[in-house]
Amino acid sequence: MLLVRNLLPVYLNKQSIFSMPCNLKKLVTHNIKTYLNRNCSTKTIKVKLNMYDAEIKNLFWPSALRCSYMWLRDHCRCLKCYNVSTNQRKLDLLSIVSEIHPINCTVDDESLKISWSDGHFSSYNVDWLWNNNYQGHFHHVRQSTKTPVLWDGVEAGKIDVAHVTMETFMNSDVGLCSIVDSILKFGVAFVTNVCPTLKATETVAVRLAEIQCTLFGNMWEFSDEMVHSDTAYSKQALDAHTDGTYLTEPPGQQVFHCLHHDGTGGQTLLVDGFRAATELKSCHPEVYDRLCKTYLEAQYIEDGKHYAATYTVLRCHPVSGSLEQVRFNLYDRAPMYTVPEGEVQQTYSDLQDLARVIRHPGGEWWFKLEPGTVVFIDNWRVLHGRASYTGTRRMAGCYLSRDNFLSTARQLQLV
Repeated sequence: MLLVRNLLPVYLNKQSIFSMPCNLKKLVTHNIKTYLNRNCSTKTIKVKLNMYDAEIKNLFWPSALRCSYMWLRDHCRCLKCYNVSTNQRKLDLLSIVSEIHPINCTVDDESLKISWSDGHFSSYNVDWLWNNNYQGHFHHVRQSTKTPVLWDGVEAGKIDVAHVTMETFMNSDVGLCSIVDSILKFGVAFVTNVCPTLKATETVAVRLAEIQCTLFGNMWEFSDEMVHSDTAYSKQALDAHTDGTYLTEPPGQQVFHCLHHDGTGGQTLLVDGFRAATELKSCHPEVYDRLCKTYLEAQYIEDGKHYAATYTVLRCHPVSGSLEQVRFNLYDRAPMYTVPEGEVQQTYSDLQDLARVIRHPGGEWWFKLEPGTVVFIDNWRVLHGRASYTGTRRMAGCYLSRDNFLSTARQLQLV
């Protein structure tokens, strides 16, 4: 057995165990199993080396980890395998043989140390293994404390949506955390005492995240002048919708600030899209499921521009399965050429079912956005609209990308 152990690392680096002569393959397989099926442990951690993976148990974890040897070798964070300055990998994936396995293994209360069959040595923090393995990450996602708090028109007046002054928001982490936390929980947050100018609006916006430039530019100011081919540039009412459904990456945050209004009407409408989708799922789970799978195209067309994107109306997180995004804009629907003819009638019915829930008066939150107040709206969750208005009304705002917003949230350790 000693001879096989010593020769095996060299042999496996050259060719697969499956290409070995039959008699040698049986001997090697037997000795690998005999050699690896052993344990190392402390009072709180137990490690069992199996044929293809390491099973790690920790008294403080809700479940055990099964880490394949390929995964462990790939996730070595030593200076030879990982660039700690750039947080990028250095180890060439193709240099790892599929039969990689430990030659020796030890564990203490903080780290797992492995000597590999390719001659490399790795040391892993056991908590890092939990946080970055599938089981641990899945547990974190499912147990996230930032579970969205759903609301309707009545609950909107009761929930603790953040209202933070510009001074507090700009000059303290407490103010910033309050706004970010409110967006994560409710999809909405307000910054007050803001000078009603485009520049002040931009100052507030970039405190949260970098601006997402779109066909409308970075910062924009609009009224009822048809500068773009969009009904937002009018005085007419707008039903609840999300913006940018025709973009590959719709805006993450919608920022609005009413700079001036000398007429009547123009109230802002918000609808919790996650609450609407949850109600739909409760009453018609098959409709919810189809809207998660049916691809529809949205488009934006004006002189010199033609944007289009094809995605599902509802999108779920790939790991947790929880609802992640609502893309709902009946104005910007392209011709329905992405749906087979035999499914068209059902798709129209499904869209109408969701539209009825969204437009139910009980789910609508109406308020008047006054000069001096900036509202942040999670465009992946909360639909917005407005009442028709009279007089002159000037609005300022911008978009913030979801990636940039979540980067801020991660830095604040809120997600």
